[in-house]
Amino acid sequence: MSYLILIVCWIDRAFTTLIFLPMLYILYRKFRPTKPWTPRTMRLYLVCKVLVILFLVRIFCAGFLFTPVNYERFTDSGLFPLIKAIFYSDWP
Repeated sequence: MSYLILIVCWIDRAFTTLIFLPMLYILYRKFRPTKPWTPRTMRLYLVCKVLVILFLVRIFCAGFLFTPVNYERFTDSGLFPLIKAIFYSDWP
């Protein structure tokens, strides 16, 4: 179980580190529409939007739900080791 938590934490750190790439692509396609939208570019654009929305949900959870004030509420949860590893520690 601890290896799975470590893998999820690594994916979370990679996701939060590399999220600027989809954001840059969204900004590029929005403000430089020099080429027409093909189905492939539209799909990539939508995937990037979904990734950015997931990042915003993660930031919301980290900033408002999983705060030190609410720590006691999540200690009884079955997912507490994962929540603790992602939101409450610097490095698992």
